[in-house]
Amino acid sequence: MKDLRGKNAIVTGASRGIGRAITESLAQEGVSVSALGRDESALADLVASCEGITSRAFDIRDEASVRAAVDDHATRYGGIDILINNAGIGAFGLLEDVEYADLLETLEVNVGGTFLFMKAALPKMKAQGDGDIVNISSVVGVKGYAEQSAYGASKHAVIGLTKAAAVEAHPYGVRVRSVCPGGTDTELIGKARPDLDRSGLIQVEDISATVLFLLRMSGSGVVDNVNLRRAGSDPWF
Repeated sequence: MKDLRGKNAIVTGASRGIGRAITESLAQEGVSVSALGRDESALADLVASCEGITSRAFDIRDEASVRAAVDDHATRYGGIDILINNAGIGAFGLLEDVEYADLLETLEVNVGGTFLFMKAALPKMKAQGDGDIVNISSVVGVKGYAEQSAYGASKHAVIGLTKAAAVEAHPYGVRVRSVCPGGTDTELIGKARPDLDRSGLIQVEDISATVLFLLRMSGSGVVDNVNLRRAGSDPWF
């Protein structure tokens, strides 16, 4: 297994939930992390909680802001070892009740943000001849769920971006993977599935442990995608 100590990483959507758990786990492994998100107060709290974390508040929909965040990180650390695309929002409800503007915003953040960060980071990783990108998708990127047409469309698109980028990056020694969690105990799940018993949901620490597993793999084998379900739900097979 690889030792991550001394590596550096960018994590989007780092101020809370899955992104915060991943950021904290990476920092505990000795990784220097640029934690990116919208909530400056939550980011400041995150920086204070662990050594090796710096933060930046930014708009994931703005290409110049994304490019500046990636360039600043690469300058500070001499490159980019790890990119975790986690930032995301959701619009929920029956398809005919979802506003078109809400669909576009969901696609712009979830798909556009992932696209822009890979667009900015991949050339640097290719030049290095190494790098890891992990895109956080969802079970709804694989299956269809009622009242999740907008969110599901965005997460299916994240899977499509991941597949294409993985093929393009492979010849340069860069690994692009995805993680598809089932229902996870975050703020977003409360909007998407208020019917679920929160005690039976996946914990954010399980997602961060999965990401660390992918990053630590020795290199003789590569896992391209992980489907992670709730322990009480039916197997995906």
